Amino acid sequence: LGRTRDDAAGEGFDKAARMLGLGFPGGPALDRLARRGDAARQPLPKPSLPGLEYSFSGLKTALLYRLRDLGASVTEQDRADLAAAFERSVVESLLEKLDRALDEAPVPEVVVAGGVAANTLLRSRAAEVVGDRARLTMPPLELCTDNAAMIAAAGFHAARVPADVEPSLGW
Repeated sequence: LGRTRDDAAGEGFDKAARMLGLGFPGGPALDRLARRGDAARQPLPKPSLPGLEYSFSGLKTALLYRLRDLGASVTEQDRADLAAAFERSVVESLLEKLDRALDEAPVPEVVVAGGVAANTLLRSRAAEVVGDRARLTMPPLELCTDNAAMIAAAGFHAARVPADVEPSLGW
């Protein structure tokens, strides 16, 4: 879709989880905590860049400041609400760009892969966003990890459709 200007979504989840005192890997821990929270009680900004680029550094900073403001009075419910708000902001940003990309350049198939593809909210909302515009493929949860096999699978699917792809040796 687009490139990130700073951290990838999964890195954002991991860093938010660390700020919330959760273990590593942070994505699954944040997902579990978010299920007990209400994003509306601790709203965080939704990253918004023009085009298809992503940026999650401002969202991470907003979470950090909110936690600093709450200080020692932060409750377990506050932590759950903040996890839900962070998750919602990231997922809405990802899906907003996916929706825009499908409008601008329709494709026959959308593959949601990598560690973030295990996120409960992303998995449930992706089908709504894609709708009948493309076939949606999401690997089983046990295959949604940050590993070489997942990256290879994503590359395989990307290579099947001619595109302007620039491989990165920094992975």
